[in-house]
Amino acid sequence: MNPIVRLFRPVNAVMAVIGTVISSLVAIGYSIQYNLFTVAIASLVVFLVLTGGNIMNDVLDSETDKVNHPERPIPMGVISRKSATYIFSGSYIVAVVLAIVFLPLYGTFIALAAIILLIYYETKGKYSGLPGNLTVSALIGLIFLYGGVIFNDPQKTILLFFLAMFSNASRELIKDVQDFDGDVDRKTFPMVHGKGNALNLSTIFIIITLAFSILPYTEKIFGVYYLLAVILCDIFFVITMITQYRSAKKGQQFSKLSMILGLLSFTIGGLT
Repeated sequence: MNPIVRLFRPVNAVMAVIGTVISSLVAIGYSIQYNLFTVAIASLVVFLVLTGGNIMNDVLDSETDKVNHPERPIPMGVISRKSATYIFSGSYIVAVVLAIVFLPLYGTFIALAAIILLIYYETKGKYSGLPGNLTVSALIGLIFLYGGVIFNDPQKTILLFFLAMFSNASRELIKDVQDFDGDVDRKTFPMVHGKGNALNLSTIFIIITLAFSILPYTEKIFGVYYLLAVILCDIFFVITMITQYRSAKKGQQFSKLSMILGLLSFTIGGLT
């Protein structure tokens, strides 16, 4: 991959755009076809905020990346820290301007909140253990809340927010256990409180996720097709809960699959 393209981490950005489209679909269903411009602007705002955060991470971690990620553009000398700073600052500014001009007021508030959370995470949060995990998870959740907010109907996507946040919080803890030996420059939750306690907390987050996953059906937001899809998703969350104690690596892989199935469940719910 071209080093400049790698700077933007396009795979993560595309996944965030897909999340925005899915949350819009959940919010307004088939009416999305009449609101493609708004969805496109919201997706672009999410893309710019996320890529801005990725580039800011590369700027702030440029020294440690010389050892940990020498293949990244700044350590390679392909782009300077100063130029990268201009790029991520410009991404944030353009995102906010687009939100102000084309999206409802709350769309702008969430974009600003995401930028503030990213700055907090990159400067302090990622060194703080659980608060950092929860910050990342809240940022993931905001992506899936966004569709409801921009169409002034957050009732459905607020559940997406909590599902994404708690399921990702679980996965963050499992990943910290998996990376226990390599995280020498961070004080992660398992480093401070032990691997067992980290996995126990991960289990609690999964249980909360399972409880939230049924609410769209019981509250009559989605129908029986959603229920059938989410039951399959929940089975994999239970497998994650069991597997993580045997292998953190396999646990986080099952967690990722469970989250993908969760997105599919909400897509089915939005369409049926």
